[in-house]
Amino acid sequence: MSPPLSQHGQLSAIRRPATCEHSADREWAALRKTIVSYVMKRGQPCHVAEDVAQEACIKLLRYCEQQRPASLYALAFRIASTCLVDMIRKGGNATVDLEHDHACEDPLPDRVIDGQSRVARFETALAAMPSLRRAVFRKRRIDNHSHAQIAAEFGISVASVEKHVSRGLQDLRRALLIDKDGVF
Repeated sequence: MSPPLSQHGQLSAIRRPATCEHSADREWAALRKTIVSYVMKRGQPCHVAEDVAQEACIKLLRYCEQQRPASLYALAFRIASTCLVDMIRKGGNATVDLEHDHACEDPLPDRVIDGQSRVARFETALAAMPSLRRAVFRKRRIDNHSHAQIAAEFGISVASVEKHVSRGLQDLRRALLIDKDGVF
C-alpha cells in the first residue's frame, strides 16, 4: 500500500508541518519499504536493497530540499536504480549476474524430452531393420569393428558390409526425420 500523497502526488513530509511528524515518518518509512521491494524484485538480496534504499532516501531528501519533484515515487525509483548501478560498478555488495555464476549444467526439460523421443525412434528403427543389417550396423557403428572383420565374421563381402551400414544409416536418418505426426 502506498503512503498517502497530497493532491499533487507529494508526500506530506516534504512540507514538514509540526503536527504531522509521526505521519510523515510513516510515509517516508513506507517509501523506503517500497524502494527496498523495488530493488529486491531486480534480483538483489535484502542487505543490498536496504543499502540502496537508504542511499536513495538520502538523495531524495536532498533533492526535495531544493525543489519539489513532479512525482516523488518516480524520482525515488529512478534514484534507486541509479544507486544500484553505481553500487554494481564500484564492486560493492550488489550481486553479480546470476547467469554467469550459477548456470545450471543440466539440459533444459524440452531438450531432455526431445532426446528421449529421438532415442525411442532410434531404437524402433533399429529393431525394424532386417536382422543381418542390424547386426552388421551394430558391429560397425556401435562396436567399431572394421569392415574386413565384420565381413569375415558373417561370411559376406566388404562391399556388402558397406551396403548394410549405408542402408542402416538411411533407415535411422529417415526415422529421426519423422515428426510427431509421422510426416517427414
